[in-house]
Parts: sequence; C-alpha cells; structure tokens
Amino acid sequence: MRLRSGSLAVAAAVLIGAGGLGACGLLPGETFEDDAVLSEAITSVRLDNDSGRVELRGGKDLTEVSVHRSVDYRGDRPEGATHRVENGVLVLGDCGGSCSVSYTVDLPAGLPVSGGTSAGSITLSGVGEVAVTTGSGSIALDGVTGPVDARTSNGRITGRGLEGGPVRVQTSNGAVDLTVSAPQDVRAHTSNGAVELTVPAGRYRVSARTSNGEKDIGVPDDPAGKHRIDLVTSNGDITVRPA
Repeated sequence: MRLRSGSLAVAAAVLIGAGGLGACGLLPGETFEDDAVLSEAITSVRLDNDSGRVELRGGKDLTEVSVHRSVDYRGDRPEGATHRVENGVLVLGDCGGSCSVSYTVDLPAGLPVSGGTSAGSITLSGVGEVAVTTGSGSIALDGVTGPVDARTSNGRITGRGLEGGPVRVQTSNGAVDLTVSAPQDVRAHTSNGAVELTVPAGRYRVSARTSNGEKDIGVPDDPAGKHRIDLVTSNGDITVRPA
C-alpha cells in the first residue's frame, strides 16, 4: 500500500512529538534517598519547598539535627544538598523543576518553624512557635509549645497537645480537629468541613458559626472569659467539648 506524502508528514510529526513529550517529563521517574547530620547549631527552621512532604520531629534528648530526604525526579539526577543553614536557620529548600523533595528531620525540641510548601503535607511534633502554610496538603501538629498560625488551601488540619497559644488555623477545603492542653485563644476557620475542638477547663468567650451544619457546644459562653474561641465553617458541623 502506498502512503501519500501528506500522510508521511503527519506520521513523522507524531513521532517527533512523542519524542518531545518524553523529553518534557513523561519519562519514568527516579527516586533516591540520603541522610545528613548537621554540625552547625540550629535556632529555627524555615520551610522553602515547592513540592514535597515535610516532617519535623523535636526530641527533648536530641542535641544535633539529622536530615533525611527522599528525592523524586525526572531526567538528570539533581546534585548537591537542598538544605542549608543561614545564620542558625535551617532552610529546607526545593530541588528545581521536574523534581520534588520530602524531608524527615529529627531535631532538638522547642525550635520555632516558619515558611511553607506549595504542595505537600506538613507534620510537626515537639516544636516551638509555628507559622506555616501549604498550598495543597494536610497539616498535623503534636506537642507544639508555642503559638500556632497554620494555613492550607486544600487539606485537613489536626492538632494535639497544643499548649503555647494562641492557635490560629485556616483551610479552604478540609476538616479541623484540635485539642489544646492549656486554656488559650483558638481561631479555626474552614470553608468546607467540620470543626472539632477539645479544651481544658477555663473561662471562654465562644463564637461558633456554620452556614450548613449542626452546633454542639459543650462549654459555657462566658462574656467575661479570658480566652476567646472563634470557630467558623461554611459547610459542616461544629463541636466543642471539654477535656
């Protein structure tokens, strides 16, 4: 069977296009992992990562910082470290285009954490003050000893053993579930999801608003209360319970 020149040109274009797509990122991905122990003294941590999960684990008995990373990439393998220390601040960076890096870091307890990721979950335990954001991903907090300001555009936010106060969390799409271990101000807003809060005994000024859902407020609203609870969801139930 004879092919016309036009058909040959189309076939050639398809083959060339397929090769170009492979070069643009459809090649199979690769992964590698490595570890580093930092010799520098660290006073805080800043997240500066486009894509990847971050987990920080503060330990009371730890005196040094160890960084484990998992790197997913396409094309050329990225070289060099993706973390750095700037004037005592451990910066967890990204690895460039067609690449994502996830971190698990063990560090001394009580260090403040700031910054964020564009896409990826954030898990923090045993740290100090928290001021973090992620464009897409869940945020989980445990045993935080400082104030909390945590925001995600798409993901669930959970917190346990929050004692430093005040606590401010916000998500556009996801549930919020918090337990505070000391009386403090709490502000939790979501556009879509349930809000649950457990608080210890104390005097609270309580504001709870939902456009579509039920409210179960198990602590008194005290207009003279020292601490304020402000809970908002557009779509979901709101529950406040005593510890």
